[in-house]
Amino acid sequence: MTLLSNVVRADASPQPDEGARVRPHSEPATACLPYRPESVAAARRFVATKLREWGLDDLLDDASVIVSELATNAVKTGCQTRMVVAVRRPSSRIVRILVGDGCRSMPAMVDVGPDRTSGRGLAIVHRLTRGRWGVTLLPLGKIVHADLAVAEPPS
Repeated sequence: MTLLSNVVRADASPQPDEGARVRPHSEPATACLPYRPESVAAARRFVATKLREWGLDDLLDDASVIVSELATNAVKTGCQTRMVVAVRRPSSRIVRILVGDGCRSMPAMVDVGPDRTSGRGLAIVHRLTRGRWGVTLLPLGKIVHADLAVAEPPS
């Protein structure tokens, strides 16, 4: 079994790219959710609402899978505080989904065999983001983030 993880040692919310234009209505959104299985569906609805507001309906399917996987992992940590789900636009070409929890255990991609029925979540996130995901450790937990590329508007 191979364990892999993308780790980010800096802030998971970088400044916008120089020269990048972000829509004026692209304010970030954050939600605090309890550590319960039904919070995964709430996280999906939360992210979908923000993406629709931004006119990024083409990202809904991938974002739904990503936030589901990250929120499910957070629920499984067994932490007793609240999970934080956020959506950001660090640039006009990136949507960043963040899920924070109160556990410092690092997520890891596991190379599982074809007979396993679980353990593929981070591999799916890795594939959907083309490897653009990572973890920021905090004093009392961590933030896992995943970046989706926004398609260039037709010229």
